[in-house]
Amino acid sequence: MVEDRKIMRMLDAMKDPIRMQIVFLLIKNVRTNVGGIAAQFQITRPAISHHLRVLKDAEVVTSEKKGQEVYYSANSHAIAESLRKLADRIETGEIHKRH
Repeated sequence: MVEDRKIMRMLDAMKDPIRMQIVFLLIKNVRTNVGGIAAQFQITRPAISHHLRVLKDAEVVTSEKKGQEVYYSANSHAIAESLRKLADRIETGEIHKRH
């Protein structure tokens, strides 16, 4: 099911501690470029870019190019929606019926 794959991609992308911290940073700061994100971590800008690419592919973050800079934002609605659907399935026991 498409919905299952979407939830699994999101969870897989967010299982990395650095990526989870990036998501929390973006939720707090709303919109930030790679330099602003990298300044909060002790890893390289290319490593940050890699993490952002994984998060973007999983639709956890969105990006918007302004001039030379790309600004990233947490896709809070999509994250909350996926977690809500997962929680609903767990509570109703539906998660066990599909496997």
